[in-house]
Formats: sequence, structure tokens, C-alpha cells
Amino acid sequence: MVAYLWLVWYQACTKASPKHWALAVTYELHERAYATFYEIVGDGTGMGQFLPTVVRRVHLTGTHGHQLYDGKMLVGEINDSVLGALEMYGETAVELVNSHNRKRGLGESNCQDWAIIIIRSLEDSLLLPRGTLAKVERCPRFG
Repeated sequence: MVAYLWLVWYQACTKASPKHWALAVTYELHERAYATFYEIVGDGTGMGQFLPTVVRRVHLTGTHGHQLYDGKMLVGEINDSVLGALEMYGETAVELVNSHNRKRGLGESNCQDWAIIIIRSLEDSLLLPRGTLAKVERCPRFG
């Protein structure tokens, strides 16, 4: 079965603040499709460390938590084997983000880096078309 992978971003608190990015998977292409969201959230310590989360049955373009929907991009079609590995990719990517933050600086790496790591991995594994990462990197990052 084919699923659709989306990059979704949410409004930032200020123009200088980063937008929150999440990856979403749907089985339909319309705006009100229900999605499974993969993202990272702060671990609550304020030390720039994150935890991976999965949230199911959320409207693709709906408010997510307290953040208002701002935009999306269809990243590509994925099959069930990729979908099954997405949580693993997310866990590995959050380890890289957290490791970077421990070594380089508090919160230097964030949800946008996490999403880019996953997209790069999928593209490098030929599970997404070449050029997908370049499109993702052009998505809005700040308020």
C-alpha cells in the first residue's frame, strides 16, 4: 500500500523563532486527511535535548498541540516497509540531534535538523527521489 510523506510546519512564536517541523504520513492526498505525525519535542529539562514522539489520527492541516498550522510540502510516496522503518529513522535522528547539542551548544540543533536527517537518509537509501532533500531545505524555517 502506498502512503504519502509530508513535511508540515507550524507558526513560530516570533519572527526570529524557528518554526516547528514534523513529518506526517497519510494514505490520502486531501487537506483533511488524518495523519500519523512523527516529531521531536523537548525533554522538559531545558538543556536542548529532545524525545521522539508519534501522534496518530491528527488532521494534516490542523492545529497541532498549541501550534497553529502554517504550511506543508509533499515529500513523496513511501511504501509500507519505509513506513515501518520511520520510527527507527526518527529515533536515530534524535540521537544525532541530541549528541550534537551536548557537544556544540544548547539547542543549536532542532526539529528542522531532525527532519532533514531523516529525509537525507531516505534519499540516500533511494527510498525518496533525488532532489527531495534540496526541496525540503528550501521550506520556511523562521517565523
